Amino acid sequence: MLHAYVLVALLICHQASSQPLDKIENLFKWVRDLGGEIHLEVKNNRHGVRGAFATKSFAENDVIAAIPSATIMNTGSFNESFAVPTLTVLRELKDPHSRFKPYVDMWPKPDELVNSCNMDLKYAPMWKSAYWEKNMRDWDLHLRALLAGELDADLEYTIKEMVGNAEVTLDDLKYACAISSTRYVSSLRRRRLLMAPIFDLANHWRNCSSSLSAYETGDFLYFMAGENINAGDEVCYSYGSLRDDYAVAHYGFLPDLEDPPRLALVDTPDYNPNKPYSHDEPPSEEPFDGTPAELRAEMERLQLIYNEIKATPDVLPPTPKGQDYVYDLLKALEERRLNALAYEIRRIAGLLNVKAEL
Repeated sequence: MLHAYVLVALLICHQASSQPLDKIENLFKWVRDLGGEIHLEVKNNRHGVRGAFATKSFAENDVIAAIPSATIMNTGSFNESFAVPTLTVLRELKDPHSRFKPYVDMWPKPDELVNSCNMDLKYAPMWKSAYWEKNMRDWDLHLRALLAGELDADLEYTIKEMVGNAEVTLDDLKYACAISSTRYVSSLRRRRLLMAPIFDLANHWRNCSSSLSAYETGDFLYFMAGENINAGDEVCYSYGSLRDDYAVAHYGFLPDLEDPPRLALVDTPDYNPNKPYSHDEPPSEEPFDGTPAELRAEMERLQLIYNEIKATPDVLPPTPKGQDYVYDLLKALEERRLNALAYEIRRIAGLLNVKAEL
């Protein structure tokens, strides 16, 4: 989704983090010492999730934070391989003297972050989606090949070129991949992938109007208020028109429930598994419509998906809620998919004046 001049490519994890207050203070001090401006504080919101809150009132287009270029990590270009942002993050993780250390210290720890890069393969069948299961297994294969050096001949940088002889494990690569893929933004004019502190403390809200400015001069990236914000209000950021399955796969969280429910990305009428998803071309938000024949065909398609999910057994035994975050997340995603499918089937059945069979 395009926000002014910056495209959010992948999102920040929505889980609460456990960084102590001194780490937050160190980050803010580091940014301010390098010329930055921050009008935020960090605390938990009413859901118990860490968020960013305004320390003053803002009018539309006011600067919430000015993020200096010296704090921004350049993790590669649009045209480079997945290994470049992964290895750039790995380099900073392995360097105890990294100039980005105040920023690195604020990143979620390995057990606080999950997406397709680092999700345990035992969960793959729990997606109950051939596309998302393959996506998860492909990431595992790519990262194993990167660790084994099998990709070196085609890479911009190798592991040793980035971190020397430091010991690197598969878990290290999976964590670095998860950090980079959930945090970078894209500078459209410079065609670079950038990781910037401060704004990434704001939680996702799909209809949020706050945005990032153009980053063309190399001096500052500005986090701008999209509407009037009162002191003490939580400051949001829209990471795009996320469907539930896409959010779980790429960012490890479920967005807020919507009414009416929206179909998962892989369940939408125009979904093409062979075409990469683009934030510039999200699925249509318009309800499906057409001739009676087209409506019947769409209802039958949705019923097949619904029945397949219902008929697919869980490969993992049930666990009490709260004991396994990923299990709970995927079961909640399954419930949302079924609810959205049932809603859409009933809606189309109503248009056809027939009874929905669920």
